[in-house]
Amino acid sequence: MILFLELLELALDIYLPLFLFSKISGKKLTFLFYLALITGRFLHATFFVVFPDDLSSYFELPSYMLIVSWIVGKSYPTTLKIFYALFPITLWNLFQRSMTFFLLPMLDTSNQKINEVSIGLTVVFLLSAILTLLFLKSFQYDFKPIQSEFINNRDRKLFIFVNVSMFVYYTIIQFLSYLEYERHINTLPHRESTVVIYLILFMGTINHLDKHLREQLQDKLSFQKELQLRDMEAYSHHIEELYKGVRGFRHDYANLLTTLKIGIDQKDISLVEGVYETVLKDSDKHFRNQKYDVGRLICIQDDALKSLLAAKFIQAQENGVSLSIEIPEEITLQGMELVDFITIVSILCDNAIEASIEAAIPKMTLAYISSANKQIFVVENSTRVEKVEISKIYDFGMSSKGENKGVGLYNVLAIVNRYPNVAINTSSQNYSFRQIVEIKI
Repeated sequence: MILFLELLELALDIYLPLFLFSKISGKKLTFLFYLALITGRFLHATFFVVFPDDLSSYFELPSYMLIVSWIVGKSYPTTLKIFYALFPITLWNLFQRSMTFFLLPMLDTSNQKINEVSIGLTVVFLLSAILTLLFLKSFQYDFKPIQSEFINNRDRKLFIFVNVSMFVYYTIIQFLSYLEYERHINTLPHRESTVVIYLILFMGTINHLDKHLREQLQDKLSFQKELQLRDMEAYSHHIEELYKGVRGFRHDYANLLTTLKIGIDQKDISLVEGVYETVLKDSDKHFRNQKYDVGRLICIQDDALKSLLAAKFIQAQENGVSLSIEIPEEITLQGMELVDFITIVSILCDNAIEASIEAAIPKMTLAYISSANKQIFVVENSTRVEKVEISKIYDFGMSSKGENKGVGLYNVLAIVNRYPNVAINTSSQNYSFRQIVEIKI
């Protein structure tokens, strides 16, 4: 029985930090990846087992979680990596010690007894993890959207403050535990005070951070709504201009038919030939103009996406970029959130327009097609150079556009990494740059 409880406690100690990390970061870890990380935990722990009474052994878990965060969230900024590594184990540690210090003594169970009885530690481990999950669910904390956004200075300062406070708390509480259990110095009152003080500070800081991120998200949604309305207005204006052109041609066409009828009635073949050669022969060229390609957007069922592409179509034309659109059939986005897909499309289109303007022959192609099990969005544009170096274009800050650029594609990759069914492929050759977003459905 004791052996079973010890194994269960070990399993909880190894699995729960990874599970909490997955919940908070939004990273879905596969079974094989869990096995790899658990194996890594055993290998990592062997370095600390050699010196069981050493102070460093009390920091085995946070150092391991930092390694996990660096591996799993390799595309995240350093500040976010540290946050995802320390936040789950700090929250779990606070609940665990709060139960041990304050709840269990109320049940007439001493801290010493809890440490001596395996079932006590197992229950504390499990209940503290459950409380952590219930806490996150009740307050609906969501720190995942920040992964796909550029962290501004204010956000970075908030995260740095939280990270530093978690590091200081963990250092103090573990050092006091080391003195208690290895140097046999009574530090229980100090540990209790540390937990109480930091619990208040931690909850207040996290609430402030969550509120700030929610306000940012709401501002972003409001801004996107304004953009959508503006894009729809531009789209409607463009359609109105096309309609005027078609209506004018229809009026002229009616006059031409009247002239042809007169020629036919009078059997005046020279009149008929003259009308055909001077007007009708090349009349279809009027509708070959790429400005009429915008009508193909009617196949897109998502209004927000339709208005965005219409705006990019108009923007390309205004900048002298020849843009063709291929959407062969009706299509509705599946497999990812519309706001994320729109963000990706907007960034890719903006980059394509900017690159095309600098090319010898400014041109772009957009394609959005659907097959049985996937949707494909393609953006292709001409480039100034024969081949663009693509090995580092998704790295943060990498851009040929100048200072404070190079964030867009970094954000695209951050969004794509949140969806296991989405991939982006990039290629460049023969003065052409192509990006393909594939969504498995």
